[in-house]
Amino acid sequence: MTRTDKDGESILKGILFDIQPFSVHDGPGIRTTVFLKGCNLRCYWCHNPESQRMEPELCFKSSLCIGCGACAQACPKGGARFTEHCDACGRCAGECYAGALSVTGYALEAAGLVERLLRDRALFERSGGGVTFSGGEPLLQPEFLQEALTLCRQNGLHTAVETAANVPWARIEPLLGLLDTVFCDLKALDPELHRRATGCGNRTILDNIRRLGEGRAAGRQVILRIPVIPGFNDNEQELSRMADFIRALPYSPQVELLPFHGLCSAKYAMYGRTYAAEGLKSPGTEELRRFSRLFSGIQISFKGMEAFT
Repeated sequence: MTRTDKDGESILKGILFDIQPFSVHDGPGIRTTVFLKGCNLRCYWCHNPESQRMEPELCFKSSLCIGCGACAQACPKGGARFTEHCDACGRCAGECYAGALSVTGYALEAAGLVERLLRDRALFERSGGGVTFSGGEPLLQPEFLQEALTLCRQNGLHTAVETAANVPWARIEPLLGLLDTVFCDLKALDPELHRRATGCGNRTILDNIRRLGEGRAAGRQVILRIPVIPGFNDNEQELSRMADFIRALPYSPQVELLPFHGLCSAKYAMYGRTYAAEGLKSPGTEELRRFSRLFSGIQISFKGMEAFT
């Protein structure tokens, strides 16, 4: 987040990497999803590598490169792409004739963002949709998120957030009165399994999930999303533990199973990284149906597929 002065006032800016209209799996109705940069987890299967770092970063599509060398000539650091010296200043992208280079991530004021979102108001009203803030981890930019949600509320927009909840409760609680729906990831119950896969334990996450049914959180629609990852949590033992945890909650959230897909490997190459989940296979429909039976008594669905009860 950055602050700039305008007419003597401090204006808060968020760091975004995409605004995606016509989203149909990020809450009720047709929605516009706002993607904020920055995440404090490093899930090895992450489908959005461009979301992980808070700062803008360079994207290189090698298939478009014509090898003209204009980027290296424009670089003030002698062609530093994908090295520690690159600061994503964007000069190389500005000189790339073929469009192979671009900068992912930009600063935007909350008021400017909501002005853009309101262009879709008619679509929201017809479909019962609204705005969903995703990432990355949007709660790493809590002040910007709160300002944007407040403006959405003032304009009568339905609001949702997608979070891994790996932040202090003090960052979540002030936002609850501004949200209609909270999507929260639940990746594993075993703390060491979670740490090995994401780089972080899950105590804070589980505590926050429990608290989503208490106090100011009560009455929000809560949807827990479980990514089903081959070799990580795609087994009856771990999924049964998650089901038991959900049944013991002081409220009744909906649950979505999100099957892994490996369609993002090309993205990693664009950002000069290696995809650690390369070669993993997506779970099949029958396997997901079998897993869904572990969640008896819980309202469960596959994201983008028919609901099961």
